[in-house]
Amino acid sequence: MHNMRPDSDGENMICVDCLKKKSTVKAATGIFGKADVENTPFTSPTEKRVHKTEQKEKMVKYLCTNCKYKFSRKESQAVEKCPYCGKSTIILDNALGAEKLIKDSTDKRFETW
Repeated sequence: MHNMRPDSDGENMICVDCLKKKSTVKAATGIFGKADVENTPFTSPTEKRVHKTEQKEKMVKYLCTNCKYKFSRKESQAVEKCPYCGKSTIILDNALGAEKLIKDSTDKRFETW
């Protein structure tokens, strides 16, 4: 007990050796007693791995000819049915822009009546 002293808060007791270590740490941390720490958000190692694999994998666009629902999935993910209507009337939606709209307007599969 003779090696114990009050802590810097005055509420707890601390041994003399620990008190010396604590005072050297305070002196090394700077004027305000706080260590310089970068303010970056925490990302776990698993999140980093998942994020990297998501960026590398190509997305493929699909179109359901039954309900005209457009969706995309990862290239490695097999698509057999429309996630909206459940039918297996899925085609690749590769073409984009005005040419696709003109082509689709003449396609019998997209007629609703």
